[in-house]
Amino acid sequence: MRLSLAAIGLLTLFNTQFVAKADVFSWSNKLAVIHGDAPAPTANEVSASYLAPFANEHEPEVDFELVEHDDDDTASNRLSVLRKRGDDCGKYYSAKRGDTCGKISKKYGIKLDQFYDMNPQVNHACTNLHTGKKYCVETGSTAPSHKRDESGSGCAKTHKVSGSDTCVKLAKKYGISVNEFYDMNPQVHRGSCDNLDNGKQYCVKAGSSGSKFSGKVASFSEDSGSKKSASKKSSSKKSSSKKSSSKKSSSSSSSSSKEKRKKLQSKAAFTYYWIAHPDDYKGGKSVAVKTCGGKTIGKVGEKYADALVMEGTGVVGNKIVNLGGCSCSGYKCFEEVDKKDDPYGLTAYGSALRPYITIAANDLKKNTKIYVPSIVGWTLPGTNKKHNGCLLVDDQSWSFSSHHIDFYVYSMKHYKSLDKQHRVNKVDIYEGGSCKLLNYL
Repeated sequence: MRLSLAAIGLLTLFNTQFVAKADVFSWSNKLAVIHGDAPAPTANEVSASYLAPFANEHEPEVDFELVEHDDDDTASNRLSVLRKRGDDCGKYYSAKRGDTCGKISKKYGIKLDQFYDMNPQVNHACTNLHTGKKYCVETGSTAPSHKRDESGSGCAKTHKVSGSDTCVKLAKKYGISVNEFYDMNPQVHRGSCDNLDNGKQYCVKAGSSGSKFSGKVASFSEDSGSKKSASKKSSSKKSSSKKSSSKKSSSSSSSSSKEKRKKLQSKAAFTYYWIAHPDDYKGGKSVAVKTCGGKTIGKVGEKYADALVMEGTGVVGNKIVNLGGCSCSGYKCFEEVDKKDDPYGLTAYGSALRPYITIAANDLKKNTKIYVPSIVGWTLPGTNKKHNGCLLVDDQSWSFSSHHIDFYVYSMKHYKSLDKQHRVNKVDIYEGGSCKLLNYL
């Protein structure tokens, strides 16, 4: 098993002090990318797969209430998850040096397109297949369907694709999230967006049947109108009684129309992890960092080279590197990471790390959206935006077991800033429901 770990700087918080775990840097299949103070990449500099989970920040938040338990016995108690291909994988394969998407597909008797469908983090040129990372090679029995409801007017507006169009451009043009575009157009390869056909029409606005809450809103409006009409026909005294009854009914209807977010865990441990910066490791003679095949990637100070080996990832010049699938001798053991697909690095699952969104947890299902009230309103370092409390479980950690979430904050200085302001180390965790995952950078 190869060593491949980000310098996650996981903390144990005691009396507002922290202790960095030195051996945290040796866990397998963990990668994160160092950017330091470099400006965040723009939408044009990252792939659609990185942007896919994010919602449109201009969309209104759903009205919701937090509940200790689910009052509706018929409701599903399953965690609310981000609908993404490969969520329920029946079998995984750890990529080895020399593997290609075609070789893996052939080995497990699946079509190449099926492999891409089950592994949306892999681009369709298969240039970002990482040695040691796990990839789905067999779907589970409960894999989610991405087909949208075709009943009624499923699409209210379409767009005819031209040569320069991409999924990201179309989503931005029509004010929707990239994920919504994929949901409305399930025939488009989610993440890679490499099968848009010129001249074909694609849905860019959901119809009435595609609106998640249109049915509830319409029903509530009709009920309100009916009550107003009935009230006008009654006498003054009866009208007053009916208005009172109407208010109670309206209040009850309003409460029932709210999304209920069930509590998953109480007082779960809350810690942070981040990426080491090259400036944290100054000194030593200049040494060459090389690929497993001996190709020089760049030169760095010896202390930083040692840190790269220990931490498993980092930046060398303008390149992002990760430990490759070979033993490390003379710093000849690295591979480059695709910065477009994974601008902030890879999680233990091989998906992209997303600052202020990614959560590492060992007892919550991958791609589970969660809501943490304790962080709502936090002003996030490096941006003037405030957090809405919505997070995505998309990573794991070896250093703790359960009832614990680890918040990816990008850099140590971001941790220090947040910890100084808030001093939070225990949080309640709720289902995320329809809460919006936002791109804060």
